[in-house]
Amino acid sequence: MDADLAAWLLEDPRHRAAYLRLAEAWARTERLGRLRPPDAEPDPDLLAPTHASATRMRAPIRPRLRRQAAGALAVAAAAAGLMTWWNFSARGAAEVLRTGPNALSRVILSDGTVVTLNADTELLVRFNRAARTVVLVRGEAQFKVVHNSRWPFQVSADEHTVRDVGTVFDVRREDARTVQIFVRRGRVAVLPAAGTSSASGHGSPVLWAGDEAVLTAHHVMVRHDAAREIARQLHWLRRRLNFRGETLGQAVAEFNRSNYRKIIITDPTLMRLRIGGTFRILAVHSFVAALGHSFNIRALPGPRHTILLYPSGTQ
Repeated sequence: MDADLAAWLLEDPRHRAAYLRLAEAWARTERLGRLRPPDAEPDPDLLAPTHASATRMRAPIRPRLRRQAAGALAVAAAAAGLMTWWNFSARGAAEVLRTGPNALSRVILSDGTVVTLNADTELLVRFNRAARTVVLVRGEAQFKVVHNSRWPFQVSADEHTVRDVGTVFDVRREDARTVQIFVRRGRVAVLPAAGTSSASGHGSPVLWAGDEAVLTAHHVMVRHDAAREIARQLHWLRRRLNFRGETLGQAVAEFNRSNYRKIIITDPTLMRLRIGGTFRILAVHSFVAALGHSFNIRALPGPRHTILLYPSGTQ
């Protein structure tokens, strides 16, 4: 490594975070060459105009590195335009990170923490001297936290708070009232919203690797030794969806979160069908074809690039 670059990286932890973001940008551009449509036909909305990538907080860059950094940031902006879009909001001095349907994004925060956002996810990032706080507005994200006991990292969702104790964990906002937590490594402390009781009798449980928790408005349910279930739930990190007895309504909701082309179930009786299998997250047509083969469900094109599902025998 160049001696000047090494010295610059050692000057400030923010320099290292900026460098890692640039390295991630270059890695993304290499992956773009391997992208191809996952279905027989490309989604007509895939190349729809996206919001411009916004400026993020960056550490000062020395003159001799400025040209390289500018080039890398320009390429990063192009890559981000295909995968996600970010913008900076002055509201509460928070940085807004968003992904739309059909997008999966990996972001390195200014402290070096790596955040992977699932499709249709929104986060508010607020760092100050007291704490590093991320608010999960909607969707799902995994956090690989750079631990600092003097500068706690916490994720809030629906008034519940998850505090890092040196870990990798996933937080999912299932709906307006349900939050799921999956711990892959280390441990986290869960601080439920006021008035929430724990089935274990502890108001603020600690989750270890392999633990799962479901938080609602009134209850905290903890499941230990759930590593296999957690691995299944986190298939989205590999652009897969794995179903094992979920209802068709739940499966369709997962596909719709990640795709511009939406599936619409026309008959409520289909919602309760139980399904299983692993599917590529963007392979809507493959999923629909499997439904036709296994349940004889008819699929017809609908308005605005939708797919309508009908029971067998429906005209």
